[in-house]
Amino acid sequence: MENWIDRYVFAVVEHLPEKERAEVERELRSNIYDMLSENPSEAEIEGVLQKMGSPEVLAEEYRQNPRYLISPQVYNEYIRLLKLLVPIIGILTAIIGAVSGGVEVLQGSSQSVNKIIQSIIQSGIESGVSGVLQTLVWTTIGFVIAERTGVFEKRKTAEWKLSDLAPVTVEKAIPISDAVAELAVTIFFGGLLILWALDILPSGTFISGSGIVDEPLFSQSFVFFLIPVLIVGIALTVIVNIYKLIDRRWTNRVCAWEIADNAITAVMWVILLMHRNIFSSELVASLSERKWSEGDIIHYISIGETGKIRLILAAIIVIVSLIQIGAVFYHRAKTTSFQQNYYRKSA
Repeated sequence: MENWIDRYVFAVVEHLPEKERAEVERELRSNIYDMLSENPSEAEIEGVLQKMGSPEVLAEEYRQNPRYLISPQVYNEYIRLLKLLVPIIGILTAIIGAVSGGVEVLQGSSQSVNKIIQSIIQSGIESGVSGVLQTLVWTTIGFVIAERTGVFEKRKTAEWKLSDLAPVTVEKAIPISDAVAELAVTIFFGGLLILWALDILPSGTFISGSGIVDEPLFSQSFVFFLIPVLIVGIALTVIVNIYKLIDRRWTNRVCAWEIADNAITAVMWVILLMHRNIFSSELVASLSERKWSEGDIIHYISIGETGKIRLILAAIIVIVSLIQIGAVFYHRAKTTSFQQNYYRKSA
């Protein structure tokens, strides 16, 4: 028999501030049991909870400081959507602005380091702030219009069912900052690699006897495979972290996508590292004009012997992926254990 009371109480207090939850949980649980007989049947419990109505609506009645910027029926979804969109769009627009600012300076006549850095920082901040403000404004306008035109009316008046209750989750939520940081790092460095691969940004820049030399970093044959790998890897990471931001728990779909992301990305990179001619012939020729220490990685690149380096990198990628996949199983097992212990204590 599912513990409907625990699930109902959890669904109500989940919508309240942390400091209010303990008191509301005690009061609500007491009210429910007062409405039940000494040995209630499951049907009686279901009937009482059904009469109490939607947990979201009931939570607003318990809230000490009511909110009315957006109506209580959809306010939680409004805030949830903002928490999801603001950091993602803010970071994406900041990265796009920073890259476009840097490219714009590089395409101009001035290519001083200070000018490039200044343009990257300024364009990134301006684009990020603009993206956040646009997200706040248009999301709010969208909800206001939807309510005024009756889009949410059907949901407001729809009969709430006991089966709508989600399972109790008592484990620690996945921090929003973790998902957003992973998204930002992946998009930034993935985008940087793509720009280097396409030779849009200077990559193989160094000083030689003839002055400053800028050679393509990767060979064309390597770029042909690298771009799809980067695009697929970025797409998988974006999907995983969007689900993390939506679910905020190690649910089955979050775990499945996380495992798929690590496994597929690792396989693609290992296959990619089997390519012998990673670096462009122009870069290798320029590097071979200088003497490098035998312990220096550049020395092996300059003589075209990168087999050991590629093998070490592939091994590191496989080990890190296995560790991350193991961490997923650990989080999932921990979640299951939390839920089992919770139900055992409340039984």
